[in-house]
Amino acid sequence: MERRRPVREYLAVAVTLVLGACTAAPPAASPTPTAVPTPSPVPTTTPSESPAPIPPFEAARAHAFVRELAALGPRETTSATYRRASALVAERFRALGYAVEFQRFDVPAGNVDEIQVASGSTRNVVARPAGSDPRAPHLVIGGHLDTVPDSPGANDNGSGIGTLLEIARLAALRPPPMPVVFVAFAAEERRRQSEDRSTLFLGGLEYLDRMSPAERDSLRGMINLDMIGNGEEVLVLGGRGPISAALLAAAERRGVPARPSTVADRFSDHQAFREAGYPVGWLWAGDHPSLHRPDDTIAVIQRPMLRRAGTVAWEALRRLRLE
Repeated sequence: MERRRPVREYLAVAVTLVLGACTAAPPAASPTPTAVPTPSPVPTTTPSESPAPIPPFEAARAHAFVRELAALGPRETTSATYRRASALVAERFRALGYAVEFQRFDVPAGNVDEIQVASGSTRNVVARPAGSDPRAPHLVIGGHLDTVPDSPGANDNGSGIGTLLEIARLAALRPPPMPVVFVAFAAEERRRQSEDRSTLFLGGLEYLDRMSPAERDSLRGMINLDMIGNGEEVLVLGGRGPISAALLAAAERRGVPARPSTVADRFSDHQAFREAGYPVGWLWAGDHPSLHRPDDTIAVIQRPMLRRAGTVAWEALRRLRLE
């Protein structure tokens, strides 16, 4: 909550001294000076400064970046297009004043949505507030940047990344009470090696593996933004806990239609954090027929849905403080 500056009152005191005049002609006595009452002090008040308004989530900004990402084409995590997309996201974070780190790691070959892909390297994009202390309590908010090999991924998950960047802009203007680390995750999409073995949310697992002991102790939870570009209501996944509760409460405060859900709850980056013991929340808008298809283009994205999900996430971050 915002604190008002204390009001300082300055008293202007007007004091008038009236002196009687003396006559020079003797033998008349000098007149007695007439006392003039001193006016009562008139208090003056300096108006307190009104707190700056909370910057609102601007869906148009998020939508513009989703368009830019989708225009690059499919962003399979080991591809040159993914590297261009991750460089673009890093550039946007830096322009907002964040300290940016690439977390490079290797991923195995496998079958991604019925398409065979080779092994290779990829990278998470991690943005931290400049000068932040990793030992201080903080939150992670993120979404995956990669796509399946034949989809431009406007909704899955350009929508999450566009929203993430807009929230990062707002947090740079008005830092939340608890510092936030922003992450664009790589290699979220499932890579099947065989019928009984596949890998999921490798970017989230890589981020956790690289955390120092101090960061592990100070991390208070994770918010995941994945597929939030098309729908009528915000679905909150991640089970019961303080993060999910904060997201639902934020939706109620802002009048955004939202409800808890358990559909497909395991299949995104938040699950890596939940398995590590952290409270999580996944904002989702439900599946769309374009999921993992070439027609997951900017035409799928609805600005009102971006506004709903982004408003809920921003409202929650503005008030969330977990000790």
